Amino acid sequence: MQIQIISYPQNSMEKQDKVSIRPQVTMLSVLKYLEYETWFALAEFIDNAIASYLKNKIALKDVEGDNYKLEVRIEINESDNKITIRDNAAGIGQSDYSRAFRAAEIPPDNTGLSEFGMGMKSAACWFADSWCVTSTSLNEDTEKKVCFDMKKIFENKIEELDVEVNSCNKKNHYTIVELFDVNRMPRRRGIGKVKDHLKSIYREFIRNEVLILKVDNEILSFEDPKILLAPRYDAQTEEAISWRKEIKFEISEGLSVSGFVAIREKGSTSEAGFALFRRGRVIEGSYDNGFRPDFIFGAPNSYRYQRVFGELHLEGFDVNFTKKGIHWDENLELFLRILKDDISSKEFPLLQQAEQYRARASEKEYKGAKKALDETVDDFAKRAPQVVADIVNAPQIVSEPEKQELIKTEKTLHREFDIRFNKVNWRVSIELSYDTSLKEFIEVGDSFIKDKSKEDSERQIGIRLSLTHPFMVEFAGTDTNKIEPILRIAAAFGLSEVIAKGSGVKTQGEVRRNFNELISNLSR
Repeated sequence: MQIQIISYPQNSMEKQDKVSIRPQVTMLSVLKYLEYETWFALAEFIDNAIASYLKNKIALKDVEGDNYKLEVRIEINESDNKITIRDNAAGIGQSDYSRAFRAAEIPPDNTGLSEFGMGMKSAACWFADSWCVTSTSLNEDTEKKVCFDMKKIFENKIEELDVEVNSCNKKNHYTIVELFDVNRMPRRRGIGKVKDHLKSIYREFIRNEVLILKVDNEILSFEDPKILLAPRYDAQTEEAISWRKEIKFEISEGLSVSGFVAIREKGSTSEAGFALFRRGRVIEGSYDNGFRPDFIFGAPNSYRYQRVFGELHLEGFDVNFTKKGIHWDENLELFLRILKDDISSKEFPLLQQAEQYRARASEKEYKGAKKALDETVDDFAKRAPQVVADIVNAPQIVSEPEKQELIKTEKTLHREFDIRFNKVNWRVSIELSYDTSLKEFIEVGDSFIKDKSKEDSERQIGIRLSLTHPFMVEFAGTDTNKIEPILRIAAAFGLSEVIAKGSGVKTQGEVRRNFNELISNLSR
């Protein structure tokens, strides 16, 4: 359902009322210094709309029909430096009006998202010194508008504000908050981050189709991460398991936790971690700020830090009045211990799986290793001739080695370079392969792209490193910074074998074969 905003001409004004903002006007002056993030400040207005909807859901559907949906629209106008928040909830009723604009006036029912009587005031003052609220309540025939000029209020110690009152249809219901000359305006990429956090914070209401949340006309939707489907790390031949575990336990009387913990199919340093819910919305752990205590997640470079995520609903816990942190008291350590035990059992070792599982990268990710290949080959092309000369320390190669052509594969990255040494041309091809059918870690032989026309005048050499070998999957993946040093070692290893072979050593390949066997066994 679309929010309907009805404008009335000036002559429809019936009277001027006043609203008290006592008792402590000076309290409002400190609200602009609160530790908010933009999305948590905007969340205060959304919380009020949800609380109003939940309290009046039956009455709203009686008027609008069963297809009615709560809608909150946030409009960020950078050119005018203005933010507007509109909702089609039940509005601010006459019985709540006086309380709504006084600081720290706790509502009679504080069991929902609007519980401290500070949200709208604190968020508005944090954003701007000048702001207005226009609202009409369901089944009331007046629209009221009150405006705050915080500088005048503080300077003149104003304790009452004028309220503009206009007549309206009793079926109208909405609230509009306008923030002028915004001090903390989200801009460009910052707006994208606001969207990401808001859809993360309100994912439960969005999923359940309770809330339509729009930011600059974009309807926000939350996409759940894909869950890892794989065999246990210590039982690779067994069937694949969906790595998600339901969580339900009590910490003490009145304090309980429920939800799930799972492993992401694809790791993410920024988006893994727990989201902690209270009363249906995320308090800690939205978007890229996941709740990741060291006791469970370890260091930021660990695999579980990038893969474990979950949604945990906390019952009976209190929050601070900005609703961005849980009051744990002495319960945090107990909570973490119970949770860690629950996801580390022998029957379902989710935490160990996250740490030990190694995902095979996609073809696109493997192709990203070309940077490592380019830098290695460029460096070898410049340095290898002198290095080879120093090692051989002889006028020429003693004997022509036996030819051994390597099998060609399709899934490869390769570069070639030339060495001119003792009047002999060497054509060296270095290859990175992501063909899963290959078993050897390092292979050395003749070039993969053999030029028959130059067979007599050019020594053709091929050196191959497998990116899909268990050793590379475990320790390098597709990280260019890790692939490059290993590739340099492999290339040097291959050239060393060729030099030894050319010097008449008959068993030079045994070293590589033994090495491949050892590294394969040690990597399983």
